[in-house]
Amino acid sequence: MKKTSGKEKPLDSVDEKSLFASQRTVLTELYPLSSKEVLNRILEHDHPRQLVQELPSEDFFWLVKKVGDNDCLPILELASEEQWQYLLDLEIWSKDSLHLVQAFRWIERLQLADPERLVKWFFTEGQDLAYYFLFKSIHVEVKKEDEIYDLDQGFFTLDGLFYIRVLDDKQRDSIGNLLRTMASEDLNRYHALLLGLAGVLPAEMEEEMYRLKNVRLAEHGFLPFEEAISVYSPLYPEAISVGEPPETMRGIVLDEADRGLVPVSPLYHAMGENLLAATVSRVTDSVLLDRIALEFTGLCNQILSADGLLVNDFDILIKTCRKASGYLNIAFERLCGADVSLAEKLLRTNSLMSVFRVGFGLALELKWEAEGWIKKSWFNGQGLDFGFWGDWWGETLAGVVENKPLLYVGLEKGEEYRDFEKLSELDDCRKLLRRLIVLDRLLERLAGLYPFNKDTIQDSPLTFRQFLFNLWARHLLKLEPCFSGIFHTQVKEFFSLLRVNEKTPPYRMAGFEEAFITDYMEYASDFEPETAVTLKDALSLIWQEFREEHEWITTIDPDGRFTRFIRIMPFHESPAQ
Repeated sequence: MKKTSGKEKPLDSVDEKSLFASQRTVLTELYPLSSKEVLNRILEHDHPRQLVQELPSEDFFWLVKKVGDNDCLPILELASEEQWQYLLDLEIWSKDSLHLVQAFRWIERLQLADPERLVKWFFTEGQDLAYYFLFKSIHVEVKKEDEIYDLDQGFFTLDGLFYIRVLDDKQRDSIGNLLRTMASEDLNRYHALLLGLAGVLPAEMEEEMYRLKNVRLAEHGFLPFEEAISVYSPLYPEAISVGEPPETMRGIVLDEADRGLVPVSPLYHAMGENLLAATVSRVTDSVLLDRIALEFTGLCNQILSADGLLVNDFDILIKTCRKASGYLNIAFERLCGADVSLAEKLLRTNSLMSVFRVGFGLALELKWEAEGWIKKSWFNGQGLDFGFWGDWWGETLAGVVENKPLLYVGLEKGEEYRDFEKLSELDDCRKLLRRLIVLDRLLERLAGLYPFNKDTIQDSPLTFRQFLFNLWARHLLKLEPCFSGIFHTQVKEFFSLLRVNEKTPPYRMAGFEEAFITDYMEYASDFEPETAVTLKDALSLIWQEFREEHEWITTIDPDGRFTRFIRIMPFHESPAQ
């Protein structure tokens, strides 16, 4: 391992203010770079060790994740023991249990980075982890000089007194090297540690380690789940004001030492093209900016705790920051419109936690509206699932009713769902929900007028589009009105009728959109005016989808694979009654 301390000036020779400014500048310059470029930039810095050790724990953790777990050894070598502890607290625990495999991986990395400092830490502040890890990883036999007995193969000794066998052969070399470093560093402490393993009560030790871990992480916003979940308790917009800030926020002043503890990474990765970013970017008050950065970091960490996520992936950190940013932005858009000045006033006089709860509460309102309708809807009463509403509309509805509502985005950036980030996204989903509500009401009325086979509906991958177009096609062809599909010859006749006077694509099917909408609006003549407008809008969108899907199709596939709108029946099947 390359040592860097010899190249650096003494720690007290570096001006603290200039170093603090350098930290922030370097960090913001690093984020767009590749992991290799980030590592090189750190190592080429005039004071790499002090630069890293002066980073807030959150920024240090982000830096490790940016570089990558397997390439971060130089960063670990430069870090302080306090930063090691923070990293281990986040990496080696799975809920309330210590994850031994993860613990071994990080102990091995720390050993490769700085073995002497690691064992010194294990002999002092990290003693509990050393005891627990070795208790679970090795078997120790004490052999006196005058005793003669055979030991199983795999035992080794460093002093002729303690004979050790590593329980997992894959860990034999690493743990063996760790023990050799311990013995070389302080033989008496090495002996004391091995003797102490016999008195370890693993359950009690793990419980105490877990308690201390929670105490340490609570200072960074990582609260126990039962406390952290309060971040998702909704808050009405009326709770946010532009008056005086609450007492807990008054008189906050950060000196230069405190400013050095303000993380940069979470807020940096949360910024995008939205009202929140525009508001933060115009803030010139350094104290306010630091408060925002501190609060935002604590908010993100509390969200991670509430979601029960292991923060061992850089993408998880990014998504959590964007979730926090998204709901903050939604709240500001709801409360301020596009008024950046008003948004800045709200930032000054309200905690980010409160603003986040308002934004998330708006998403919950949409979820509750959807769930309330689904319980009494026609489609749910027929035993149909969200797939009845097709791919996009059905998946959107499924995302809205998740415990924590999500926006369906298809395969945008490799993910089907993401958290809401803009008020317009909630508005679009609400418009879609209103369309589904009126379409469901229309289908319920149609189902009361025309026969259909309920078992066929549940067993076949039919959607509401096929319900509408099967019935309408039968109406145009003067067939018996029902929801069953039509035969291939009838499908050809149906499209010939729609494309009358059109010889080549694109087929616009002029005039038939009005006929489609008018025919179905007749069944809704008693709907409330606003509901009727929503239904007409929904039918128009459905027709546009139908036209776009078929305007370039010239050959009608007898198997029905070309259309999502009409069910083509096999010749042996009769219409369901």
